[in-house]
Amino acid sequence: MATEIVRREQLERAVLALAQSADVQLSLFPDFVCKADELALDFEEALDMFFGHEVELAEHERIELNALDCLILSKSGEANVAFWTDDALRHHPTWDEIRVAAKSTATAFGWVLRCPLPSGAIYIRSAS
Repeated sequence: MATEIVRREQLERAVLALAQSADVQLSLFPDFVCKADELALDFEEALDMFFGHEVELAEHERIELNALDCLILSKSGEANVAFWTDDALRHHPTWDEIRVAAKSTATAFGWVLRCPLPSGAIYIRSAS
């Protein structure tokens, strides 16, 4: 039961991070990482852990999560490399769509729209 709560909290944190303004999103990560990519990676990791173990999920929650996931995945791949930059995070209209979808997902789960704490992940700066 405690593990399920942790998984739900990780998913909540990742969704709430995606729902924030670009300035807040950028503040959640160290300057030397690709922040847009980290937002998506945090969400995908939390989603994978959640769907792998969650036993009960309301249909409207599942629909919102899937919509958010599909929107993020639509920008994956080499053709979209420019999407995963700080500048794109601030200005690309799809990031606004992601924020709206994340807010809708948070609402579906009954989560309060607030700024999440940083993930607590450890980031290691490249030696190059």
